[in-house]
Amino acid sequence: MKSYSVYIAIALAASLSLGSCSTVKGLFGGDKSESTSTVTSQAVKPDKNKKKKDRPTQPDSTAPKTSLTEKPTQQELSGGQWTVASVGDVTIEAEEDVPYVNFDTQGRFYASDGCNIINGTYALRSDGSMVFSNVLTTMKYCPDVEYSALIASLFNDDSKLGVDCRRIGQETYLYLKNASGNTVMTLRRHNMEFMNGNWLVTSIDGKKIDDEEANIFIDIAELKVHGNTGCNYFNGQIYIDPQRTNAIDFSNMGVTRMACPKGDQERLMLVALEETATAVAGKNEDTVLLLDKKGKEVMTLKRIPLTSTDNE
Repeated sequence: MKSYSVYIAIALAASLSLGSCSTVKGLFGGDKSESTSTVTSQAVKPDKNKKKKDRPTQPDSTAPKTSLTEKPTQQELSGGQWTVASVGDVTIEAEEDVPYVNFDTQGRFYASDGCNIINGTYALRSDGSMVFSNVLTTMKYCPDVEYSALIASLFNDDSKLGVDCRRIGQETYLYLKNASGNTVMTLRRHNMEFMNGNWLVTSIDGKKIDDEEANIFIDIAELKVHGNTGCNYFNGQIYIDPQRTNAIDFSNMGVTRMACPKGDQERLMLVALEETATAVAGKNEDTVLLLDKKGKEVMTLKRIPLTSTDNE
């Protein structure tokens, strides 16, 4: 009778342990550090308490499971940093030390598993597979990062993984697959390059602006912004949160202090920039809508065409 009770206790303990290991269903959450601005209003920080339903929806971590894969071009593969969205059955929601992978054009890769730094060489084969070699890694011990070992295990010498690249909205997803065709890692990268260039401000907070001096120049590669309020020059920094869809934040805004009759327009423009949380293309590539964290349009931009002088 005593031994029978022991078996029951063991079975109950096992079931409780399994029940506590549920897969996290939300995909993204994240925050950037607070920036101090020199203008009148403070930069808006991403909300740490943002509900999961407001976060972007990741495609099924096991999809697409098909023999018809989209092999990435070298330009797509090395076009920027990839954030690890999931590995195995684990969806990653790290707020700090977010794991990532960079592929350069010379056949080298640099990665973080959320704990250690990994680097080595890779080759993208004509059959749509990728092989890794000459892999080196740091050996830091991080028991709290449950997914680090899973990520590191995929970048061993002579590892061979299938590669499937899909663009979904403003994000590009890179699926790494095992020999059975199952997705073992999902990588995600933003596509905010459509914002590069010089823009004319055409409306602020729903009110039309007719001022050729009110303009913004955006450089996504350098994460810099500068422009003119129609009164003063300004410049600042751009932050793109990899955990939020279409994310863009303007911060550390510096502005000259020349007095002029367009003070109200300047104030509204600077406040709108600091309230911006996301950006989406308008009806065509020549317009951009800047939205606050509630999805309200705070500014509309129209692309300023390049002149012959700009191309020289």
